[in-house]
Amino acid sequence: MRIPPYLAVAQWALLLALGLLVVTAYRQLGRVLGRARQPAELGPAVGSRPARISYEPISRPDGSVHTFEPGGGEPALVAFVDPTCPSCEELVTVLGAAREAGELAGLRVLLLTSDPPGYLQISAAFRATDLEIGRPLDRADLESYRASATPLLVAIDAAGVARAAGTAIRRAEVLAYRQACLLPPAGELLPVMK
Repeated sequence: MRIPPYLAVAQWALLLALGLLVVTAYRQLGRVLGRARQPAELGPAVGSRPARISYEPISRPDGSVHTFEPGGGEPALVAFVDPTCPSCEELVTVLGAAREAGELAGLRVLLLTSDPPGYLQISAAFRATDLEIGRPLDRADLESYRASATPLLVAIDAAGVARAAGTAIRRAEVLAYRQACLLPPAGELLPVMK
């Protein structure tokens, strides 16, 4: 039995289309999962002093420009997030809950996004949070933070030194970053428990 030529061509065209679909799906999955990154690729190097960031507040717009200056005696958690990122929504929710529970007392918590202010309405977590959200004015300010993917959480101690950086979306991870912020400056001894 001979297969008609139009069926053979249709079969090969279908096979080619299926192959293209698999390649496209694989690429999209890689983008969604953010591709596996080496820890050194994301966030400032531990022990470095991240740069200051000028930003416009978009959670409570007042038309002014604010500046986040690492150090100055105030430890901080800086989160780079996007409203369209499901993991970022989780992080915003966890940070808000930890703040309400008093677990982030004494820390400045700043959320930074590169998305326009209207994008905050996309996410229920971003609409509901009372945390400070800003939009950096100059992308060059962000280079020392190496915020190439979101969510990125950076723990900065009171002296302005990056103590930890990476992805965190669970409460235990956020609390570990809080502990990193509160470590004594390098060279100081930790108290000994008896």
